[in-house]
Formats: sequence, C-alpha cells, structure tokens
Amino acid sequence: MSRHIVLIVPEDGPQDRLDHYLGTHAPELSRTRAKEIIVDGLVTLNGERVKPSTKVTPGDVIEGDVTEPLAPAAAPEDIPLDVMYEDDDVMVIDKPAGMVVHPAPGSMTGTLVNALLGRGGGLSAVGGHLRPGIVHRLDRDTTGLIVVAKNDIAHRALSEAFQVRQVKKVYLALVWGIFREAEGVVDEPVGRRATDRKRMAVVADGRPAVTSWRVREKFPFASLLEIGLETGRTHQIRVHMNHLRRSVIGDSDYGGDKSAYGDVPPHYRRQAKRVNALASRQALHAREICFPHPSGKGEVSVSSPMPPDFAALLSVLRYPDGETGRVLGIDPGEVRVGVAVSDEGRLLARPLDTLKGLDDRGVAAAIARLCDEVDARVVVLGHPIRMDGTTGARAVRSRELAVAIEDATRARVVLHDERLSSAEAMRIMHERGETARNRKGRVDELAASVILQGYLDSLGRGMDT
Repeated sequence: MSRHIVLIVPEDGPQDRLDHYLGTHAPELSRTRAKEIIVDGLVTLNGERVKPSTKVTPGDVIEGDVTEPLAPAAAPEDIPLDVMYEDDDVMVIDKPAGMVVHPAPGSMTGTLVNALLGRGGGLSAVGGHLRPGIVHRLDRDTTGLIVVAKNDIAHRALSEAFQVRQVKKVYLALVWGIFREAEGVVDEPVGRRATDRKRMAVVADGRPAVTSWRVREKFPFASLLEIGLETGRTHQIRVHMNHLRRSVIGDSDYGGDKSAYGDVPPHYRRQAKRVNALASRQALHAREICFPHPSGKGEVSVSSPMPPDFAALLSVLRYPDGETGRVLGIDPGEVRVGVAVSDEGRLLARPLDTLKGLDDRGVAAAIARLCDEVDARVVVLGHPIRMDGTTGARAVRSRELAVAIEDATRARVVLHDERLSSAEAMRIMHERGETARNRKGRVDELAASVILQGYLDSLGRGMDT
C-alpha cells in the first residue's frame, strides 16, 4: 500500500536531514523506513534524487511515494515449553536460557512467540504480529517465569496490573562479592549509555528504577541474592548490581565475567576462576511471580525451580571440594512421597522411606532432615514428563516441590524423567511375588529407587543434569 505525498518545508522549518524530516512529518513512516525509500529513489527533493543525509531548507519541496513494508508475522514452531499455569485467559511459562521472547531482526525463529504459536490456541493481539500474547519480557539468557495473555481483555488487565505495581516478581541472582548489610534498596535512574546505546547504565536523566535485594546465602567471594523489582526497566537488575560493584556472575555485558570482580581474596581465586568458567550466562533466574487474575479470580502465584546450570553454579560455591556424600531420590505423589537413597559410592539405590500426609513444606522439611542424616548434597526428584515429551499438572507439582526443597536445604535438586518409574516398580514387586497390600505401602519408595538408579546410571554415562 502506498500514498503519494508532497511536503513543503515551511519558512520557520528546521534545517534537518531529509530522512529525519521525512520520518518526522510523514506519520506512516519510521525514520529507518524513510531512509530506505530515499535510498531506493522513491523520494525527490526539489525534483532531484538525493542522499538521506541531504539538508532540507525552508521552501524545499519533498515529493514521493510513501510505502511501509508489510509487517512480518511470527511463524508457529514445534518447540516444547514448560507451562507452569494455564487457564482460558493466561499462561505462565518457565522460559529456558537462550530463548528470545519475541522475534526481532537477527532472531526471527526459535523464540517464545514461535513456540506459543506452535501450541495452537488463542493469544492476545495487543502486542502486534510479532508479540502476540507478550505482556512483559525477560532477557535472552535470563531464565524463569513469564506471563502470557491469551486474549486482548486479559492482556490489557495484566498490563494495567504491571503498571500500577500489583505484580510481584522475585528473582534469584548469584553476584560477585559480599554485602555488609543483610538487605537493601537501589533507587537509581536507568537509561541508555551515551557511548553504547545497546547497553544501559545508571544515568542522571534515566527513568526511575527501584530494586530491593536480600542476602539469601553468603560465600567467601560471592552472594546468593533474592531480588524484588518495583519497576521494570531494561536490564534493571543487572545494571543496579553493576552499580553496586556486585555484578551478576557470568554477565559479560555488565562486568560479571571477571573472576576478580568483587575483590576476591587471593586464596579463593582458583575457586573463583572455576565459577567464572562454569558461568556460561548471567546467573539470574525469575523465581516467583504473583499477579491478580485478569478475570478477577483472585491471585495467581507461581514458582520455578533453579535451572540446572544455575543450581550447578551454586553447588560449586557451596561445596568447593565437590558434592560428596549420598544422593536422595524422590517419587512425588499427591498422597505419598517415596524416598530412596544411594550408597556412598553412588552406584546403587535402595528404598528408604515413604512420607505420608504432608504438604510441600512438610515434605521439604522431612527431606532436609534426611539430607543431614545421610549427608546428601544432591536430591533427585522425579519429573513426570508425558510420553510425548510435554509437561502437565503432575510435572508442575514436581517443580513446585523442587522449589520447596531448594528453600529448605542446601542440596542441588535435579529433575529426572520418571515416565516409567511406577510401572517399573510394580513389575519388580510382581516378580518378587509381593502381595497387593505390600505393594501399596512400598510402591512409592521403590519407584523413588527406580528414579534414583536411573540417575546414578546416567552419572556413569556422563549425563548428569
């Protein structure tokens, strides 16, 4: 679609570049598109084709065919997603590292939007062709929870909730250095750097930005922080941590890829270098999100366990000499939770216990006690993925329990595929000739043993996740 225009620069008009003037005074055009059509020869200045940088002066006549290219649309792709919550109005997705939220130049495929379209079903159109359903964003290498709107009404309600700060977001971050205080607030404006427009910084003329932080765990040269946001500026956490000289570990854009950052004492530098080498991205995870349901159905609260690389990094900080000791295996059920334990050599699993009548917090407390009793630094939790590789309600339950265990222990929690564990446990008991009554009491802990043995066998094949 095109429109022929004629613009006459008024007597009081500014002396400006042609592309800037056209981009400002032709509402159909962005400045980038104005430059493109000038280069393509679709615009003349006083009847002549000129360069985009040519200065316009009062009385000049700009004439041409104004066109905008058709907006590209995101293509559906078959990419699996971890859906932590879903109803008719909203979804909460647990985004992995390396996934861009929506298509953009250089990243038109493999994005969260492509994956959402591949699932089918409705998405809001408020964000346009390239951002259907997208209410807010996470950086490519930040993991964790992101809310998606399935219709326009929900999108507008969620956007309003974000704007008036009714949405609570909690992040986990591993940062270089330690803090004297247990908690604090950074209230510093954030804007683009004058020398590098792709990066942000604390600048006097930036937009207001407020970040609260609390030390969750302290190490000799690093800290595990729990971080809350009162505002949602681009790269806000990463910029504010850099401003405090406590950059997020692995954050190459904001000083977090230097092993000596945070004044690492000489006798800890070997460990710091190991941490630095292990950090392939910024150690930042969107842990919790709580928001008012857009249909007025109360609050939605969702939590996400640490991704494997974040958990591994934290384990190196906790246990510089390695994750020695036994491993616990968990078969999560609604009524009963089976527990198994490995031998000290991490070769064989055996049933240990069945926990009954406990909520997630109670199960986590019991697991914490067992970790202390058997000296376990790794907990393997059954993750019931469907046979087609997708996740459902039982997988969400497993991930919620993982969060509770992470909060209650210092163990690394590993989610391990348990698709056939219960069936395998029943087969084993049948072969042993156990009665139906005995099976009911032992199937959970034996299923936990099957899950744990599968994990132990994977260690020998170099498949620890």
